[in-house]
Amino acid sequence: MKAAVLDNTAHLTIRDLPEPAPGPGEVTVAVSLAGVCGSDYSLYHGKFGVPLPVVPGHEGMGTIREIGSGVSNVAVGQRVVIQPNFACRDCDLCRSGLDNICSGKVRLGIDTDGVFAEYVKVPARYVWPVPEGLDDRAAALTEPLAVAAHGVKVMPPEEGDRVLIIGAGVIGLMTLLLAGTKGARVTVSDLLEEHLTLARTMGAEGAFQVSGEEKMEPSSFDLVFETSGAPSGLADAIELAAPGGRIALLGLPGSDHPVHTTPIVRKELTIVGSMIYTDEFPGVLELLRSGQIDPTPLISGIIGLEGLEGAIQNFHAPDRFKVLVSF
Repeated sequence: MKAAVLDNTAHLTIRDLPEPAPGPGEVTVAVSLAGVCGSDYSLYHGKFGVPLPVVPGHEGMGTIREIGSGVSNVAVGQRVVIQPNFACRDCDLCRSGLDNICSGKVRLGIDTDGVFAEYVKVPARYVWPVPEGLDDRAAALTEPLAVAAHGVKVMPPEEGDRVLIIGAGVIGLMTLLLAGTKGARVTVSDLLEEHLTLARTMGAEGAFQVSGEEKMEPSSFDLVFETSGAPSGLADAIELAAPGGRIALLGLPGSDHPVHTTPIVRKELTIVGSMIYTDEFPGVLELLRSGQIDPTPLISGIIGLEGLEGAIQNFHAPDRFKVLVSF
């Protein structure tokens, strides 16, 4: 099979590899579409510190090619999406429903070969059937939409809430779509005008350029989702949250930033972290099937496997949102 292999930091090659064979409880998926994510950019630049070589990529959908013994939840030829974090399912965290923060989880495309290949092997319990009638392109966005859905679950917007989303990237704009289904009034901030333009077309009532002349009023939002991962994101959220406000942190900053705790106390703010997802995949697939959510405007390009390295290198281009690799 053809696969993209990260041999060394910032060195990706397209190679012929043996097709994986499923063991007991596993399936192989013929990948149809795979999304390029910020995690792939970080992995490419050596920020995960994991052993190489590895086939990267974790956002994928395709068709069941082969099933191992004991698999009964899917059949050969069935379209599926892949939930790409495989928890141990046995530790105290997993047993309490916090498998998203299981210390023993295996990350597809980081700890084991991922979806930037014609075929990928995964545990059968981590694939979900794609509903009939759901377009492949929409299905390919299930994983990042599940990230946003988990954030909205841990800190749910209510009708009429003044919601701010810091960061109008893929996760931020998906959070915008989800918050809009709850009747929230959503404002988005970002560094790039290109991102804010798309946010307006996707339903944002307000859109502020971080470096622009127009500024947001401090203490004016009931709920803030920090999705940018900027080191100053939490400090900005604390400043902009209203008294009694709530803050959900979805972004992972690469470095620390000092945070003043006094306004957290004086405004009695609630702050929670949101890490990937737990049980959101079925609900997200239903949102996509029903048409309540349409994230496909976020797709800014579909490329072949040979274009993957360029897409990763240009990950932060202003007009880039979600790039899909087609097989």
